Amino acid sequence: MGETMILLLRWLSPLTYLISSVVFYRYFSNRDLQDLKLARMLDRLAIFIHFLFLSWLTFLTGHLPLAGTFQAISTFMFFFAILNKVIVPEKKDYSLGFFYSGLLFLLQALSMFYISETTELPVVLKNVVFEVHVALNLIGYAAYSSSFLVSFVYLLLFHEIKSNKLGYFYDRLPSLAYLEISSIRAVVIGFLFSSAGIVSGAFTGIYAWGKFWAWDPKLVSALFAWVVYGFMIVSHYRLKWSGKTISIISVLAFLWIIFSMLIITRYFSGIHAFIR
Repeated sequence: MGETMILLLRWLSPLTYLISSVVFYRYFSNRDLQDLKLARMLDRLAIFIHFLFLSWLTFLTGHLPLAGTFQAISTFMFFFAILNKVIVPEKKDYSLGFFYSGLLFLLQALSMFYISETTELPVVLKNVVFEVHVALNLIGYAAYSSSFLVSFVYLLLFHEIKSNKLGYFYDRLPSLAYLEISSIRAVVIGFLFSSAGIVSGAFTGIYAWGKFWAWDPKLVSALFAWVVYGFMIVSHYRLKWSGKTISIISVLAFLWIIFSMLIITRYFSGIHAFIR
């Protein structure tokens, strides 16, 4: 019964996000309010199924779904689904719905193909501090996902305006100013959670390995991402960088996070070998 349920939820989750993205795209193209109503309903259903999957996985494994790379991706995508509604509120037309649900489908589908329901945590890491450490970082990644989303859309719209071919995106997307503000807001929130995650990670390191820092590829890549996002905040508020430059940094920084999770953590990290 347990295996059947987890398998059903495992594939229903990305499938519902996919259907939601298709209907959101129909609304994006034709502005039919009936499509919007259906897309929003499917979005809520997809999030609920995603929640059920993570809850059932927690029940089966005896710990929060944080142990494997693909468990972590699924978890931070769930955080993204919730957090994005706060960071990038679309009270008028939900024109970003297609991009939002499309990103959820892509990363959730990726995690479902490779996720393991049997990954165990080492005994030394079965403590609240470790779970808080990982959860804080994943919430930070969720916020960075929102920044990536609106920055990517910003670049699409910027390119259309710059080429003087106003039309498809210009008629449907929010203003460049709205997208830029949303991106910076998301980065600030993500940076706060990532900073807390790094601090809690130092405590976890002392407990698990007897030291708060090691020059492990995973730790170095996480620190590099934290520095880049910190630089992005300073550049915006102190150096007055904005627009296209900030958006490009946001997109590249998020791609680095995904690369770090999929490649560095799985194949080069020693300390974080348990989450492969």
